[in-house]
Amino acid sequence: MSGSQASTAHWWSEFESVSLEAGNWLWGTVQGAFNEKASLSQIVVDAVVGMIPLVGDVTAVRDLIAVTIGMVDEPAKREDKFQWALLVVLLFALIPVIGGVIKGVGRISIGVAKSAAKLSGATRAAYLAESAKDVVAFLNRLGKGHAEKWLLQLRFADHEAAIITKFSDLVVTINKALAQIKTKLGAVIPESFLRRIDGLSNGLNKLKSMAAERIPQAIKELDQTLKEIQAYVRTGGETTARTVEHTVSSGTKAVTYADELRLIENAAEAQRSARGGWAKNSSSSDPKAIEKVYKHEAGYPDLAKFRKGDVLTGIPAFAGKIQNRTMKPGEEMYRFFGPKGVTHGELIGDTAPGGGWWGLGAPPKTAKEWREKAAVLDEWNRDGYLLVAKVTDENAVKACVGRISEQMGKEIPGQYLGGGGLQAVIEMDAAIKATLKSAGDAAIATGKPQTVKTAGMTFELRPTGWTDANGIWGYIHMPGAGTVQTARLGAREQAAKDDRDPKANSRTSN
Repeated sequence: MSGSQASTAHWWSEFESVSLEAGNWLWGTVQGAFNEKASLSQIVVDAVVGMIPLVGDVTAVRDLIAVTIGMVDEPAKREDKFQWALLVVLLFALIPVIGGVIKGVGRISIGVAKSAAKLSGATRAAYLAESAKDVVAFLNRLGKGHAEKWLLQLRFADHEAAIITKFSDLVVTINKALAQIKTKLGAVIPESFLRRIDGLSNGLNKLKSMAAERIPQAIKELDQTLKEIQAYVRTGGETTARTVEHTVSSGTKAVTYADELRLIENAAEAQRSARGGWAKNSSSSDPKAIEKVYKHEAGYPDLAKFRKGDVLTGIPAFAGKIQNRTMKPGEEMYRFFGPKGVTHGELIGDTAPGGGWWGLGAPPKTAKEWREKAAVLDEWNRDGYLLVAKVTDENAVKACVGRISEQMGKEIPGQYLGGGGLQAVIEMDAAIKATLKSAGDAAIATGKPQTVKTAGMTFELRPTGWTDANGIWGYIHMPGAGTVQTARLGAREQAAKDDRDPKANSRTSN
């Protein structure tokens, strides 16, 4: 037998095997001979095979039919986010060229998500690190050139519309095959088969109506897991570029550097970065670059004044469009502050309650939420105390409002925080800052809440009580003394360069 004949025979054997398996899923306990079930199943399997761009990938057909029919038959599966995620991943097999590769990454991601959900802390971080290696190894086995680069650029959401369309096509295809069975063989097959065909068709249509909502949710879950895997790939290697950034909602003046920044040059709306977080706006001082996301108005803070030489530091602390907005009575803002301390061997200075940069909205309920959404690096702020401001009067507070951009640690390497929360920049006079400083000192000394009232605002300062605010969130590898020491040497080297460059000595104020 020739190689071609052997290959064809093998494929047909697989096809028959899948048809036999599909007979169980499609017909279940319907009365009828097993061979009869398999024969009818071949019609459905053959129809779905025609949708697969990779010739001979019958296993993709088997899995698609199994998962789809399982969700039709079992209500619990229709409510299971992992079932929808698996369906999404399998649907990638219907997309030409890249679909098979993404399907493989997706299946690994689902396994990672299920297992990681049961882990925490260092154990979870180690598991994610190994999973990232598994994904890269999988891509390398497929001969995917520049596997890491390809993985870092992958977004399941980029294919959302195509996946919804492919699922709709799948439902139509299976329904047509079922209708074909009913039309051609309805007179000779048992009544129980006909009832099952109607039940399957109705169930498929119901599943199709749910897809518009559930598929985007599933894709969001997949991207969340993928983002964690990508974070390891990024922080596991050397940084290749740096840019100056201003701290956000942190109560400190620190200036830091983030590596491999993706600048937003052509869009006014917030975008995801290559890391999966919220990409920073351009740091270019070119007016044309600024006007894409921000326009200063009289009476509001001027974000373009936050800069280091010709490099903007305030506008890049936002992701996407920045609005000038008068705060309404009842709106809340928050800042965290506290005394100095040591995190991962690095001395972090004390932070002040008063200032211009605030988180917008109700304060976060956990340290994890604060660190990740507000993108406040450990090297900027050690927490301990919370300041909540509430607007009391109309037109009392004018703010620049927008989404918080991502940050990556420098003094303490390996920390990456994606941002995504909301922030407001306001102008606060020195007298109010001094009053808040006194109230903050009292809160720290007594451990009791303090209240301050000013024209247009009230402030409450209180301990957070958090024990997990420092050195935990945003790390894939916990930094040791060696990595922190290396970071310090790098910082000193940069500082020496700055000392030689008079333009680099200007500092942003908070």
